[in-house]
Amino acid sequence: MAKVEKHQDIFKMSLQELPPEPVEIDDPPEDPYRPKKFLGLPIYAISHRSVIMGLRTIQKYSTIPMVAYFPLHAINTLVIPSISTDSAPDDVLMMIRELLPSFTTKLLVGSSIVHLTCGLILRVWKLWSTSASSFKRRRRRRRSHRKKEVSIHLEDTRERTSQRVIGLTGGLSGYFVGFNKSFNIPPQVLTGYILVPFLAYHLAIMKVIPNSSRIFVDIDFNFVKWIFKHEDWRIRIFGGFIPFSMLIWSGTYHIIAGTCQYLRIKDISKRRKWSNFITFLVGSGIFGIYRLSKIPNSILGSDRYEKIFRRLYML
Repeated sequence: MAKVEKHQDIFKMSLQELPPEPVEIDDPPEDPYRPKKFLGLPIYAISHRSVIMGLRTIQKYSTIPMVAYFPLHAINTLVIPSISTDSAPDDVLMMIRELLPSFTTKLLVGSSIVHLTCGLILRVWKLWSTSASSFKRRRRRRRSHRKKEVSIHLEDTRERTSQRVIGLTGGLSGYFVGFNKSFNIPPQVLTGYILVPFLAYHLAIMKVIPNSSRIFVDIDFNFVKWIFKHEDWRIRIFGGFIPFSMLIWSGTYHIIAGTCQYLRIKDISKRRKWSNFITFLVGSGIFGIYRLSKIPNSILGSDRYEKIFRRLYML
């Protein structure tokens, strides 16, 4: 009986009367999978794969304006001059200018800058990630050398005919060589590097400098003919034949082969057909340059054209 009374006294002593105020409760533990917030907005972690996929997606869809414009420009500059050098190229050029909106040049330049920027970021990101994990790769190779050899062999077998490795058909002359030749730099990337400076030169002499307030001259095929017939060999060679030939080759390959890559055309026979089409366009463009260089010397607007190359310090 005494023990029961003692327990009742202890129970009464443990009860406390609290004031009518909210009791401070400890915060619940944070969820490790819940994103942190900044100014009320959730901040998600950026993974390596999400960055790569995002940049590749932007780079892919930034080619839409150029791919849509390329057929018209290719017909006008690569096909028509090889057939006729009189008034047909200028007539087609005027027709294209009337069909396209006035902001076409800005759209093409903007999309090309986005495409180039994404490509540069991808290359830098790849180099950085490769150098950061180089030490780990060396250790893995030492531990599983035999297993690594098997995986490399399987990967080479699987990607032996990949466009990313050998281009459209492989080899320096396509499938006519008879073997697949891989390159340290993929042909798609290499032609992009070559295309950038010549495309910038083309834009400068065709759009930027002629549209400046000091010159303002209308550019058509007479200007191209004037370049190829100029008395100064530096203008003909370094201002005409070399940049235009490299622009035709690198631009045609980069755009058409890139389109095949984005469309995931993996069949080697189909890629050979596209390679033949590229060869035809490049050959037609080079032949058009040759024909434009064989016209008479009497070209109007020579004084205004010379101002363009004076701005480039070539005269």
